Amino acid sequence: MAETRAIYLVMGVCGVGKSTVAVRLAQHFNGSFVEADRFHPPENVEAMSAGIPLNDDMRWYWLESLCEHVRAESGGGSASVFVACSALKKKYRDFMRKRLGPLFIIHLDGDRELILRRLEARKDHFMPPALLDSQLGDLERPSANEAPGACFDVSQSVDRIIADISAMIEKEARRRGKQFLPAPSI
Repeated sequence: MAETRAIYLVMGVCGVGKSTVAVRLAQHFNGSFVEADRFHPPENVEAMSAGIPLNDDMRWYWLESLCEHVRAESGGGSASVFVACSALKKKYRDFMRKRLGPLFIIHLDGDRELILRRLEARKDHFMPPALLDSQLGDLERPSANEAPGACFDVSQSVDRIIADISAMIEKEARRRGKQFLPAPSI
């Protein structure tokens, strides 16, 4: 079997654990982790910090910068990359697919009240809890025609979510006649 490499989009609204899950998956599959928040221009961060939701025009440059980095990080398709990015609307995911090729979508979703509690407990992030409702309003959940991928309930433990996603990724890789190289022992 050939080794598989792909781009995995870990998406969802603020506070669902995108970064935590993407980091753990990158470690598990010996891939790279990319945090989309790092690619926001200062004016986007200032707006969000002030409780102002981003509009489409504010997101295009951010997504383009992110895609350029992910393309470089993937080594032309020779490395797996796990991207933590809200990618709330289908047109954002389409934009990413047009620049990066197929995406394996991992949608983290959950109850508004649970996500709000997580945001209120988070003290070291520019995204205030007040923006949750605007993100939920923008969210277009991936449909079956955006496969492969699946939605995972964030009320589960992170370990359970990682185990379920890992099993799904490995099953999809086997279906395509591919395999993952194990992560190096630390």
